[in-house]
Amino acid sequence: MDKESNLVVEADKLLMAAVYEAIDNAVRAAGPELQAAGSRIPPGDYFADGVMRHLFLRLCGADPEENTGGDPETAWKILYAGRSVARRWERERGSPPTLRMKKDRPEDIEKNESERRQLALSAENFALTTVIRELVSHARASDPEITDRLKAAVHARHARLEPVSDTDREFTERAKRFVTLLTFPPDQER
Repeated sequence: MDKESNLVVEADKLLMAAVYEAIDNAVRAAGPELQAAGSRIPPGDYFADGVMRHLFLRLCGADPEENTGGDPETAWKILYAGRSVARRWERERGSPPTLRMKKDRPEDIEKNESERRQLALSAENFALTTVIRELVSHARASDPEITDRLKAAVHARHARLEPVSDTDREFTERAKRFVTLLTFPPDQER
């Protein structure tokens, strides 16, 4: 039993090392651009938050691209566990339980601002996706091969990369998914 438990501990260490390495790689690759875009969140925290959100959606069985289809019961269980952990940490610190209204805590004021920025980004992405899909749908009338040509552009970009890294492969896969999303006729179910 101890041997099996040591294997699990070692596997957890390897997993976390890979997660930290992925976050560090993202910071090196896109951190300067993120800061140049005006992000007040350190790049490491931004990408760690992204990993956490992605894993939360995955654990809930949701589509991480569209934030849909998750199991609400699983989400509530995870959120409840987080609340329990926060209360335990408050007791460890000797702090009284946090019962103040969210708007009264400085850390939550910043979180509310962050949530507003996320909401604005989500609304912008939705609007852009809607407009692009309508434009592609309109263009399809005169150019039935537009989707194939756009996908070919993604393949051509990938073909120019030498050597191809894991990041390049992931970029290409995401680009293909977004081209599919943006070129899918809006009046048809997927």
